[in-house]
Amino acid sequence: MRAMELKVWVDGVQRIVCGVTEVTTCQEVVIALAQAIGRTGRYTLIEKWRETERHLAPHENPVVSLNKWGQYASDVQLVLQRTGPSLSERPTSDSTARVPERGLYRQSLPPLAKLRPSASDRSLKRREPKRKSLTFTGGTKGLRDIFGKGRDSEAKHHRAATPIAHAHPSAAAAASLARNGALTPIPGAHGPSQELSRLVQLQKEKLRSLESRLQSCEVEMQAWMDGTEGGGGGGGGGGGGGRLKEVDEDGEGREEEEEELLRLEQQLRRNEAEMQEEEFWENELQIERESERQLREQLQELRARVQDCEARLAEYLARIQGMEAGLEAERLQQEMQETRQANEEELRARLEKVHTELELQAQHAARLDNSCRAVDRSIGQSSKRLQEKEQELEQLTKELRQVNLQQFIQQTGTKVTVLPAEPSEEETDTDVTDQSTLKRLGSGRQLPNDLRALQSPHSSSFNPEGIYV
Repeated sequence: MRAMELKVWVDGVQRIVCGVTEVTTCQEVVIALAQAIGRTGRYTLIEKWRETERHLAPHENPVVSLNKWGQYASDVQLVLQRTGPSLSERPTSDSTARVPERGLYRQSLPPLAKLRPSASDRSLKRREPKRKSLTFTGGTKGLRDIFGKGRDSEAKHHRAATPIAHAHPSAAAAASLARNGALTPIPGAHGPSQELSRLVQLQKEKLRSLESRLQSCEVEMQAWMDGTEGGGGGGGGGGGGGRLKEVDEDGEGREEEEEELLRLEQQLRRNEAEMQEEEFWENELQIERESERQLREQLQELRARVQDCEARLAEYLARIQGMEAGLEAERLQQEMQETRQANEEELRARLEKVHTELELQAQHAARLDNSCRAVDRSIGQSSKRLQEKEQELEQLTKELRQVNLQQFIQQTGTKVTVLPAEPSEEETDTDVTDQSTLKRLGSGRQLPNDLRALQSPHSSSFNPEGIYV
């Protein structure tokens, strides 16, 4: 277990207690500080943070209490406050009645009942916290030996001398007065305070009667002394002897009265001490009640603060839920926007792809169009060549017929008349072509005369293609 240092403020001065661990109690810390400053009394260790104060109990561990503050532990201050005198400074008297000792840990007490402060000071002191105070004169054996040795021996002496007085203070006083013949038991007494007040009143009356009696005796004695001095030294011997006897009797009575007066004065002092003790305990009771009332008020205040904190916590929770709902809606909206953007990007990519494909198709269509045009041109050229070939074929056919006809005429010697057909536009073109062909043929070789006669044929109107022989 690691030891550490603990900083405690004592009378405005910061002191450091070394060797403090998690098992060190507040009582041990306060005892060490009390020994260091050399002062006895009742002390309270206060844990202070900003405007909040808490009185630590004697059995609490200050290190554990500081660790509970977490990150605010550095702002917490421990203050040692002296709240009252020690047991050796309690009010004492010469009587046998003593203030009964209380436990080791008790509430704060006033220093002396007879030296009570005024009402304003008392109200101020009652506002101060008076709980969990420590009386360190009886905390350990060493301190008890240092500060309470004389008081313990005195208490033993008084208990051995007057055992009756420790039973009950008021009962001891009543027994003493009854034994001395000065007082009889008072019927109808209700409570020790009323009984003590009546005892004191009766004792005061008894003292007044004794004082008046003593004064009368002194006056009588003074008168007798004056009479003896004025009567001469040679008065009758028998009268002088009688007066001397009366003086002796009066002296003995006065001694008895003085003894009785001393006894009554001692009893009065004892009764006053008992009344002081009673007032002391009444004051203590009032302080305890006031402390209880303050604790109740603090408890109510704490409950109100707890309710306020609960209300604020509920409000914060509602705000957090609202913020979470807003964040969730914003997240959904962002997701929808991202989805829409993704869809738009995908659609844009598809459109670009389709546009690219359309451009490719357009280029392909243009190439196909060019190919079609080239094919059309090629087809036109081919058809034109085909027509030319057909025309050549027809011309050759006609020439072949003519050649066959000429051969037939030559072989048979028959005159053949060829009727020309009505030329059409196509035939006209064909005739032009045939003439050019025949010219080419005629230029090549000369036809016989018979065939030359056939160069002007006659076509029949009934059968344009018919040949009449």
